[in-house]
Amino acid sequence: MEFLVLLGPPGAGKGTLSRLLERRTGFLPVSTGEVIRHEMADETSDFGRRAKPYMDRGVYVPDELALTLFFSILKKFSSGAKVALDGFPRTIPQAEVFLDWVKQEGHVFHGCVHLDLSVAQAVERMKLRRICSVCRTPYHLVNRPPSVPEICDECGGALMMREDDDPERVASRLERFHEQTRPLIKWFADQQRCIHLDGGNDPAESVATLMASWALI
Repeated sequence: MEFLVLLGPPGAGKGTLSRLLERRTGFLPVSTGEVIRHEMADETSDFGRRAKPYMDRGVYVPDELALTLFFSILKKFSSGAKVALDGFPRTIPQAEVFLDWVKQEGHVFHGCVHLDLSVAQAVERMKLRRICSVCRTPYHLVNRPPSVPEICDECGGALMMREDDDPERVASRLERFHEQTRPLIKWFADQQRCIHLDGGNDPAESVATLMASWALI
């Protein structure tokens, strides 16, 4: 398997970049946040029940839960899959376990992509984000609006604000990012395994930069 890790504050455009990467390079996007929200919606899910108290407070799930989720997600992919990870790892201990596993299993880790964005930009973007209540396709009311207001282009479902984009949770998520994930970005950079990109740039430019830097096809 081949892996990329996408890191950046909420609203930096990791989901948009991962979908464009899929079209250009075949890397399959995996958003652990979306998987957790799906599990929370399933009343029979033990993982969803355990993750809910953390998600409701806008904080990261503990390393143990994050690792459990990651390895359960991997079961859905073939041995030759190419995966772009959005939301894992979030901490240095998670990254250490992940990279040890990659090495032991003979997989490929291309590196970390850091999408940088100011707090003010991130907050403004999240105010305008919407997601389909049915198929979860993401939109932005200015940068990627639906063809028909409040209606999903893909399935016709109603659009809504993402569950974790309310102001209180946004503030908590940004605080946790700077406390726990900023050190991880430095950790990858210190190993020369991180590319820094401006989250305000055109995503197509970012993909072109990555394709020029790493052999992703």
